Amino acid sequence: MIHLEHTTHIQTRHSASSLARRLIAAAAGLVVAVAAALMLAAAVAAPPAAAAPSLFQLQKEAKRARAEMATLQEDLQAVGQKVVDAQARLDEVNQRLNLTRRELRRAEQDLDLQRAILAKRAAILYKTGDFDWLDILSSIQSLADIDTLRSLQRAIADQDRKTENEAQVLAREARRLEREVEKEHEEAVVAEREVQQQKIELDQKLAERTAILQDVTKRIKKILASGGLGAALAMSKNGQFTQLSWAKALLVAMRFPVTADNVAAVTAWEMAEGGHWYNTAYYNPLNTTQSMPGATIFNSVGVKAYTSWKQGLEATMITLKNGYYGGILDALKRGNDSEAVARAVGASPWGTGDFSRLL
Repeated sequence: MIHLEHTTHIQTRHSASSLARRLIAAAAGLVVAVAAALMLAAAVAAPPAAAAPSLFQLQKEAKRARAEMATLQEDLQAVGQKVVDAQARLDEVNQRLNLTRRELRRAEQDLDLQRAILAKRAAILYKTGDFDWLDILSSIQSLADIDTLRSLQRAIADQDRKTENEAQVLAREARRLEREVEKEHEEAVVAEREVQQQKIELDQKLAERTAILQDVTKRIKKILASGGLGAALAMSKNGQFTQLSWAKALLVAMRFPVTADNVAAVTAWEMAEGGHWYNTAYYNPLNTTQSMPGATIFNSVGVKAYTSWKQGLEATMITLKNGYYGGILDALKRGNDSEAVARAVGASPWGTGDFSRLL
C-alpha cells in the first residue's frame, strides 16, 4: 500500500514536470513567432532606400546653390556698405560727443568761475581792505554821492547776474546737447551692432551654400570621373537628352575627355547624320546599324531605331569599338581638335563624310 502511494506520487510529479516543460516550450515558440512577425512587419514597413540623385539633379542643385551664393554676395556687399556707413556715423557721433563734453566742462568751469567772482565781489562791496560801509557812509558829502554809489552797485549787481545767467544757460545747453548726443550715440551703437549681426548671418549662409556647392561639385566630378554608361545616362534631364547633352553623354560613356572640341565635334556629327531629332531613328543620333534586342530597321541601309537612350548609347559604343573606327577613337581621346574628329569620321566607313563645314 505504501509502495503504491509512493509510485502514484512519483507519477503525478513526473506528469506535472512534463506539463511544465511543454508549457515552457510553447511559450518559447510563441516568443520566437512574435519576434519573427515583428521583424517581418518592420521589413515591410521600412521605406525603400532613396535613389541616388542623377547628374542632372546634382547639376540643378549646383546651379541653385550658385544663384543663392550670387544673391548672398550682393546682399553681403550691400550690408558691408551699411557697416561702413554705420561705423562712419558712429565715429562722427563719438567726435561730437567728445566735443560736446569738452564744451560742457568748459561751460561748467566758466559757471564756477563766475560764481567765485560774484562771491568775491560781494565781499568787496561790503568790505574793502580796512574800510567797511560805515567808513564809506562817513565819507559821503552829498546826496549825489549816494545816488552815484547806489547806481554803481546796482550796475555791478545787474552785470554779475547777467553774466551768471548766461553761464547757467550755456551750462544747461551743453548738458542738453550732451544728452542728445549720448542718445544718438546709443542709437548709432545699436545700428552698428545690428548691421554687424546681419553681416555675420550672411557670412554663415554664404559659408553653408559654399559647402553645399563644394559637396555637389565633388559628387558631380565623381560621377563624371567614373565614366561608363551609368554616368552617361545620369546626365539626362528627366530621362531625355538634347544633341548637346547626348554628345557629352557619349564622351562620358566611352571615357573620353569632355572638352569643348570633343563636344562640338560629336554635336556636329549628330547634325550631319540627323538621327532621332530629324528622323524616326529613335535614340540613334549617329544612325548606327548595330543590331540590338527589340530594335527596328529604319531604312534600307539598316539604320536602327532603338527602344531607349540606354540601348542607343550601347549600340553606338559597340559600333565605335568594333575595330573599324580607330582614327575616330584616337581623335576623341586627344580631345583637342574638333576638325580632326570630323576628318577621321570622313575617312572611316561610317558613311557620314567630313562634316568640318558644320564646325
